[in-house]
Amino acid sequence: MKYFISVLLMMSVAHSYADSAGVLNEDGSFRLKDESIKTLGIDFSKLSSVGPWSIPLESIVKIKFTKGVYRRYEGAITFVLVNIIKYEKDRVLVSSPDLEQGDEVAIKGTSYLRLAEADLKSDTVDNCSH
Repeated sequence: MKYFISVLLMMSVAHSYADSAGVLNEDGSFRLKDESIKTLGIDFSKLSSVGPWSIPLESIVKIKFTKGVYRRYEGAITFVLVNIIKYEKDRVLVSSPDLEQGDEVAIKGTSYLRLAEADLKSDTVDNCSH
């Protein structure tokens, strides 16, 4: 029975991807459907003050030699570079000229956002005829 439930869950997740889980905007930002965000377990936290900000260490995304966070503003998600001021126990104090009070920062599921962004920005063909 638990295998049947697992198969149903995988089918529902696959269905949510089949009808385009996200859209790439002209400015390089992207949008994900609310259903996709929920399914992938992505959480955002609103920055309620002026910087610098203390955010969970899990929020930091490393790409080559840079460190940043995923910011959501009016539904558009972008990767924003941050300066790390101080590492704390399980948090990090950051600043960025591209973040401001009211922005939302991804605090969970950042690896899924990275994959979604890479997929949306890739020029690969979805259907191959080999």
